Amino acid sequence: MSRKLLALSVIVLLLFGSISSSGAETTDTAQQTAGETQKAADAAQETASQNSTDSSVKEKPAEVKSLTMEEAFELAIKNNIDLKKAQLDYDSAVIDARQARYNAGEIDEDSVNSLQTAQTKYVSTKQKVLAEDIAKQTYEITIEQTKNLVEENYYDVLMADNLVQVKEASVKRAQEQLALVQKKFKAGSAIKTEVNKAEISLASAKSDLTNSQRDLKNAQVVLNKTLGLDVNTNLQLAQVLKYDRITLPTPEDLTKQALETRLDMKRARNSESMAQMNYDLVVAYQAPNTFSAKKQKIELEKAKLDVLQQEQNIKAEVISTLFQVQKADEVVQLSAKSLEQAKENHSLAERRYEIRVGTFADVLSAAVDLADAEAKYVQSVYNYSIVKNKLKTIVVVSK
Repeated sequence: MSRKLLALSVIVLLLFGSISSSGAETTDTAQQTAGETQKAADAAQETASQNSTDSSVKEKPAEVKSLTMEEAFELAIKNNIDLKKAQLDYDSAVIDARQARYNAGEIDEDSVNSLQTAQTKYVSTKQKVLAEDIAKQTYEITIEQTKNLVEENYYDVLMADNLVQVKEASVKRAQEQLALVQKKFKAGSAIKTEVNKAEISLASAKSDLTNSQRDLKNAQVVLNKTLGLDVNTNLQLAQVLKYDRITLPTPEDLTKQALETRLDMKRARNSESMAQMNYDLVVAYQAPNTFSAKKQKIELEKAKLDVLQQEQNIKAEVISTLFQVQKADEVVQLSAKSLEQAKENHSLAERRYEIRVGTFADVLSAAVDLADAEAKYVQSVYNYSIVKNKLKTIVVVSK
C-alpha cells in the first residue's frame, strides 16, 4: 500500500513540474513576442516620422519675395545688360577723349599752320570730348529707361492681379446667383432654363478667372526677366494699383525742361557746334568760296535745321503727352462713376428678381455689366499710371 502511495506521489510531482515548465516557457514566449511587436511598432513610427519630415522638406512652398518699386529699380539696375554695356561705352569714350587731349597737347600752337593740323588739334579733340559727354548721358538715360521699363512691367503685374480679383468676384456672384435660382426652382418659382443659364454663367466666369490667372503669371515672368531674376520667382508686390492724381505742369515749363535735358536735343546741338567749328577752320585756312568751304557751309545749315526740327518735335511731343494724361484722367473719373452705377443696377436687379418683379435675365445682364465696369476701371487706372509716367521720361529720353 505504501509503495502505491509513493508511486502516485512521484507521478503527481512529475506532472506538476511539467505543467510549471510549460507555463514558464509560454510566458517567456509571450514576453518575447510582445517585445518584438513593440520594436516593430517603434520602427514603424520612426519610419513614418522620417517620411513625414522628408515630405515636409520636399513640399516646402516657394519663397515669396516682397518687392517695392524702389527695390525693383535697384535689382534691374544691378542686373541689366544694356546698362552694363552703356557703362563700358562710357569708359571707352573717356579713354578716347583722354587720348585726343594727349594728341592735341603734343601739337604746339606755333606748328598749327594747316587745316589738317588744326582739325587734329581742335576738331578731333572737341569731337571726342562731346562723345564722352554723350556717352555719360547715354548711361544716365539708360538708367532712366530701365526704371521706366521696370515701372511699366510692375504696373502690368498690379493690373493683372487686380483683374484676377475682379474675375474672382464675378465667380462669387455667379455662385450666389446659381444658389438663388436653385432655391427658387425647388420652391417652384423658377424654371429649369434659368438654372441652366446660371450654371453656364458660372462656368464662363470660372473660365475667365483661369485666363486672368494665366495673364498674371505671364506678367510676373516678364517682370522677373526685366529684373534679372529667375522667371519662376514668386513676387509679392508691395505697391498697389490706385488712382493717384497729379497736378500737371504747364506746356511751357515742360517744354523748357525737355529742350534743356533731352539727349536727342543735345546731340543735335553738338552736331551744330561741330559743323560750325569745321566751317570756321576751313574759312580760316582757305577762301570762303572754295569747294570745301561751300560744302562745310551746307553741312552747317543742315545742322541748324536739325536743331530746329528737333525743337519742334519735342514741343509737339510735350503737348501730345499732356493731352494723353488729361484724357486718361477723365477716363478714370468716368469709369469710376460707371462702376458705381453698375453696382447699384446689379443690386436692384437681384432684389427685383427675389420679389418676383424682375427676371433672371436682368440679373445676369447686370452681373455682366458690373464685371465689365470693374475691369474697365482697373484698366483706366493702369492707363493713367502708365501715361503719367511719360511726363518723367519725356524730359530726358528720346523716342
